[in-house]
Amino acid sequence: MLRQLTENDESRDKPQRRDGGTLRRGLPFALAFAVGFLLGKRGDDRSDAGTFERGEGQLSEEASEIRERAMPGEEGESATGESETESADAEGATDQPSSMGSVSGEQVREEEREGEETGAEESEAEQAEEGETEVEGETATEGEVETETAEIDEEVAALSPPTTHGMPMLGLGTYQMDEYDECFESVQRAIRMGYRHLDTAEGYDNEDAVGDAIAESEVDRDDFFVATKISPQNLDYDHVLTNAAESFDRLGVDFVDLLYVHWPTGEYEANDTLEAFAELREEDLIGEIGVSNFTVELLEEAIEVADEPIFANQVEMHPLLPQTELRQFCAQDDVDVELVAYSPIARGDVSDVEELQEVADKHDATPQQVSLAWLREKEVTAIPKATSEDHLRENWLSLDVELDDEDVEKIDSIEERERIVDPDEAPWNQ
Repeated sequence: MLRQLTENDESRDKPQRRDGGTLRRGLPFALAFAVGFLLGKRGDDRSDAGTFERGEGQLSEEASEIRERAMPGEEGESATGESETESADAEGATDQPSSMGSVSGEQVREEEREGEETGAEESEAEQAEEGETEVEGETATEGEVETETAEIDEEVAALSPPTTHGMPMLGLGTYQMDEYDECFESVQRAIRMGYRHLDTAEGYDNEDAVGDAIAESEVDRDDFFVATKISPQNLDYDHVLTNAAESFDRLGVDFVDLLYVHWPTGEYEANDTLEAFAELREEDLIGEIGVSNFTVELLEEAIEVADEPIFANQVEMHPLLPQTELRQFCAQDDVDVELVAYSPIARGDVSDVEELQEVADKHDATPQQVSLAWLREKEVTAIPKATSEDHLRENWLSLDVELDDEDVEKIDSIEERERIVDPDEAPWNQ
């Protein structure tokens, strides 16, 4: 059974986001004061980095130097200098920032798949030139497309994801959405469709676009579950506090629901890093502490040294990488860590798997939808990336796919294994 909460159980006291329609205000005074207070608590031995001052929305000189050193050349790199096409809409969410300290983002990009999302469709531009659009495997005139869209919208409105400890179990990943307009519009589309779990990172260069899309929506801030990540180059105690404040500023919030350690590399040191995360939670600046790309051994260490509970571990997971050992460990009563899956449809590679095709045919679904449904059966939250209306809708409609025991057993029997995000310096390669 999925662990679901009632609306009353899910409610949490959180500071309100800026007024809707006001874009990118400076960090609230209370947040700046809290971060400065936390840094000050570290004593004279950290006095050089012990203050976080901001005037008229500008970063302090110290914070600017930290960011410049930590993320060199990051702007515009994550999509190799180009905007993604719809056919290469990399569903898999939050794998890597373009600059990852000791973990090479360049290597990750070399391993990214072409035509990732839902099956190498023609781009919208090509379809427009031909004067027709594909609907359920058949070509349709413009009028027919409008009718089909209206029908699907009714299906979409009737669905909502289950939640686990207040976190919607289907969200939107925003990795490689580093073009402001693309990211802003994609997040707005997702919000209109019903997505409330939004995942970003300081390394994605899109926190401002995600925050502005939230602010411009008609949805209350408290109805969103917002997650972001601190890059591995910024995981020293002081850097965690200053960079968290910068992320909040770009997002236009004074609270995030979930803050992750993006990779256990770079400046990561369990005691020092997690002490800063714990203090942010104690000051009610973050709701939950998360880690990402942690092995069982690293997660055991983090749980042991952290003063506050570890809520989630975000890892690559899909039917070709079922993470069985990690899943079993996280499900133990004395561990109780949520798993959040990035690349949940293996960048579209699940479409070629015979077992998934058979289950999809049985349910009049796609292999991608079956993969997302399978993750929910494993009590895992999925955050597929999508930018187009069609791909956002396809992922959302996976909520209507109900797998039976036979389906799950067939998917579990898949022998093929594939890890997409596999840099040499990842912890599982050490």
